[in-house]
Amino acid sequence: MQFRPWIAAVAGCLVLFILLAFVKFTQVRAAIAFGESFPEPSETVAAIKVTTSLWQDSLQVLGEVKATRSLEVRNELEGVITAVGFCSGGSVEKDQVLLSLDSVNEQAALDAINAEIALATLDLSRLTQLVKTQASSRAQLDQVSAQLAIKQANARAIQATIAKKTLIAPFSGSTGLHELEVGGFLAANTLITRLIGNLDQVWIDFSVPQAAYQLSLSTALEISSVASADIKHQAKIIAIDPVISSISRNLRIRAELDNLDAQFKPGASVMVSLPIAAPISVIRLPNTAVRYDTFGAYVYVLAQAADDNLRANRRAVEVGAHDDKHIVILSGLSENEQVATVGSFKLSDGILVNLATADDAGPL
Repeated sequence: MQFRPWIAAVAGCLVLFILLAFVKFTQVRAAIAFGESFPEPSETVAAIKVTTSLWQDSLQVLGEVKATRSLEVRNELEGVITAVGFCSGGSVEKDQVLLSLDSVNEQAALDAINAEIALATLDLSRLTQLVKTQASSRAQLDQVSAQLAIKQANARAIQATIAKKTLIAPFSGSTGLHELEVGGFLAANTLITRLIGNLDQVWIDFSVPQAAYQLSLSTALEISSVASADIKHQAKIIAIDPVISSISRNLRIRAELDNLDAQFKPGASVMVSLPIAAPISVIRLPNTAVRYDTFGAYVYVLAQAADDNLRANRRAVEVGAHDDKHIVILSGLSENEQVATVGSFKLSDGILVNLATADDAGPL
């Protein structure tokens, strides 16, 4: 009889345990049902169908824009400015006077030598008549003739000095900025302005390494400005330096570019894309489609799973050359497969995938 209280206690504990287990079972089942009421996690991405296309490996180098006609206007002689014939950043015509320096002293010397030339010319004329009548010697005539020639040479030297003090535009174009004023003194070889000719066409000068030595005249190039890299302009090679630089071991090349909209200014830096191999047929994907980790490059191939849902499958690929937008796939993919592009960084192996449409707003 003494065991009855213990039996009753054990029975009570058992009933309590069963009751608590039932309550917990009910709660877990409710939680599972609640969780199953949510949809399976998924990600929305853009995709592209794998196709082959022509690819030409290219080299990107930095180039400099240069005017086809450009000149630094400098004065050969020193002097005081008497006239400035152009405005800062203005246009000038061929043979237009750009700058005049004071030439009063030279002009006075020229007037004096011209007077001496006139007198020497009269002396020569008189002696010529006297020699004909044998009233004077031939030696005197030769001496006067030589003196006249010397004076004429001196006159031409003074005229050349006067001409050097007047700077003339050798061609039509645009001038740079200046701070010249009448009355200012200019030392010899002072930079007056830079004269730039017509910019409807410009030169692109750049250097290439040994890998691009096979380039030839008329090879087509693509030029883009640093500010607008997506906009490509067509140019062609017009000159190749016959000598390789002994310092950089690079070869200088010049291309010509139509610049009718005056987008490229002399001195600007541009990107030059030049072909270094023949076009080949390859699989090419956007750069956003290829991911990288410690094991190498991979992509997410989108395919219908057994449950008829579109799912992502991670696949390792071998990559080759690339540019700023595309990358060449050497192996790992076949034509007509669907590969995730924009938004692929959100995917994992086996995840449910929704394809973005043109109406989807916001970043993926």
